[in-house]
Amino acid sequence: MNHIDLSIEVLRQEISKLNLELKHAAPEEDEHIMSKLQKLHRGINEISTKTQEGILEKSTSKELKGLAGRPSLGITKKISLTLSESHWEWLDEKAEGNRSKFLRNMVWDAIGNESAWDNYACLGYAILGAQRIGLSEIKIKELIGEIHGEFDFKSVPEANEVYCKSDY
Repeated sequence: MNHIDLSIEVLRQEISKLNLELKHAAPEEDEHIMSKLQKLHRGINEISTKTQEGILEKSTSKELKGLAGRPSLGITKKISLTLSESHWEWLDEKAEGNRSKFLRNMVWDAIGNESAWDNYACLGYAILGAQRIGLSEIKIKELIGEIHGEFDFKSVPEANEVYCKSDY
């Protein structure tokens, strides 16, 4: 097993542990555990993407440790923005502490970026559907945990094929 496969396996083991923790966690612990899960999923996705692009072929395990963080979204450019005090207050209220993310989402919405679809949107749809049919919070938590697990073991085309071949 090479260092890339080993790194992915370690991340998957951590995900399995957290999914088990999530099943037995008190509701107030869910957000913290989900945050950890999301970070690990992003790490696996980044390792997989960079491996496919040939970027990680000569990387060391030490270099892979930093991949569990937020993936790069593009080029960072510093800007100066002048707004009235009331507009800054509005922006801060809407941004909920993350101006960059809020402004980035506004730009994506303005240009109609379809890449806003991601695993989190999928999970949101699953939660909404589960709530609509009356699944309990415990069952919804279990469902989301299982979907999280599938993100790591099935590619988007494989998941698409599963859906297309199903009776649903």
